[in-house]
This record gives sequence, C-alpha cells and structure tokens, in this order.
Amino acid sequence: MRIFNRRAFTLLIILSALPASGDELPETMSPPPPRPKAIAKPEAKADSGVSRSEQQCRAELRKLGVEFKSLPAIRSGGCRVSSPLEVSSLGGGVDIRPAPTLSCPMALAAARYVRDTVRPAVRKELGSDLVAINQASGYVCRPRNGTKKLSEHAFGNALDLSALVLKDGDTYEIRDYGKSRPNHARLLKHLRDKACGPFKTVLGPGSDADHADHLHFDLAERRNGGTYCK
Repeated sequence: MRIFNRRAFTLLIILSALPASGDELPETMSPPPPRPKAIAKPEAKADSGVSRSEQQCRAELRKLGVEFKSLPAIRSGGCRVSSPLEVSSLGGGVDIRPAPTLSCPMALAAARYVRDTVRPAVRKELGSDLVAINQASGYVCRPRNGTKKLSEHAFGNALDLSALVLKDGDTYEIRDYGKSRPNHARLLKHLRDKACGPFKTVLGPGSDADHADHLHFDLAERRNGGTYCK
C-alpha cells in the first residue's frame, strides 16, 4: 500500500509541473519569433536626376529604338551639355559610328530624320537598306570656323554625317556627285531639302569648302524662328 501511495505521489508531482491548458509554454519551449519580412528597396530610375523634359525626350528615344547611355554633364569653358548622351544607334537597325555625344533633342531630331527621310530615300535611290551612318562630329568644344563664337557642336546640338553604309556592303559618301551619278545626286538633294525644318541649320557640299564632304545639321535657335539651309 505504501508503494502505491509513493507512486501516486510521484505522478502527482509530475502532473503539477506541466502547464495547464491555455497557459503559456515555459521560455525554453516557446516557438521562435517570426522572421521580419524583407522590405524591397525601390529601384533607382535610369533617368533620375534629370529634368522632366529630359525624361520625356529619352522616353521618345526609347520608343524609336535609339540606343544610348547617359554621360556626366559637360562643363568646359563656355562649352556645355547638361545631360549628354552617347548614342550608338538611331533606331530601326541603323548604327551611328563612332558613337557621338549629343544632347537629347539633337539625338531625337536625328533619329526621326533617319526614320522619316534617310531610310526610305536610300532604299528608293540606291536599292538597299541603310544599316549605319558614319559621323564626322558630334559634341566638340570649338568655335565656328573662322569665328570666335562657339559652334553648336560645343552644346551637343550639331551632327555631321559623312557617309551612309548600306546592307549590300556599299558606302554612300557625302560629296558633290554632279551629273556623274544621277541617283546619288538626287539622294543628296533630297536629304538636304528634307533636313531643312527638322534642323535649323543645314550645310553640305556646295555650301563652302568646310562642308564639301559632309552634311552638317544643328538646332541653333534663331531670332525669327527660321532656318538656314544652304
């Protein structure tokens, strides 16, 4: 009888040590705290730090398939480009070589001009697709030839085209063809005529000796809002 009571007493002690229903578990038996949820950091915008108009311009470039990368602002004496871009393609499968540094408005004007004028004209007159444009000058910190006034090149607002590269392997050089190649001459005239409007200045072969081997386009602002095409 004593043995039974001793066993019952031991069982009673063990049961009294266990937590009652609804009681909290001892600290050593508590479940681990839930892991805090990771807070996703907002992605930095590629165009952060530039003006709204600049962001809109770059959005238009992307719609046209233009390939470019942002460069640090240029400040060199009076030469300046606040949000320069290095442009490697003008969209539609047309590369520009070597990649020039341009302002966004200049890059956009060039891309639209290539899409609306250059590509269809090359196909019509030369019977091949345009795959690349060779350029002679984008941003360059220099004055206009023969003057002390800064060129539009010094603001990233000018581009000089020296040749068109075709899919069939031919290269159309910008020069005065005269009557030797009628279709080449028609193409050059068409390119110049259609550039006057999208660009504020258009110069090329026949304008002067400095532009005998390229087409110069720029976005120079004029007092009367007109253009200078020669």
